[in-house]
Amino acid sequence: MLKSSNLNSVIDQLDADRTVSGAAVVPENNNKLVKTDDNGCSMAALQMSFGVLEIAEPPLVRVRAQLKELIGKQNKFYIDVSKEKYKLDCSEVAKLIDMMNDVKRYKERLVKIKKDMQSIYQRSKVLKKRAANVATCKQRDYQRKLEKQQQEESLIGGQLQ
Repeated sequence: MLKSSNLNSVIDQLDADRTVSGAAVVPENNNKLVKTDDNGCSMAALQMSFGVLEIAEPPLVRVRAQLKELIGKQNKFYIDVSKEKYKLDCSEVAKLIDMMNDVKRYKERLVKIKKDMQSIYQRSKVLKKRAANVATCKQRDYQRKLEKQQQEESLIGGQLQ
């Protein structure tokens, strides 16, 4: 297995492996000699692998660098969050919990006051309507009383003459 991604070092490693193991020469169908190493890989296959490696290596190196950068930023963020977490000691947490309970209690009071105001509004609306009806009734009674008084005066005035 190849350990290095550097093309020159890979070629040097393959050459060294061939000299140690002794590369065999295998004839092909068209009577040409193809050099192979001890694993049975032809030179064309190795060159093709090197070509693919040349094409794929730069983006992989760039992606690896970006991943390292992202991991570094993630670790920095994690450390910052941990620091902020530990800054909040028990007393601050207790204060925060008390404040949240106060907010809940004030919200309940506000809802109760709102309901009371709606009730008062409804009652005042009914009372205004009732007051208007009473005023009209009083005015009608007063009109009738005036008419009755005028009628009695006219009757009394008619008897005196």
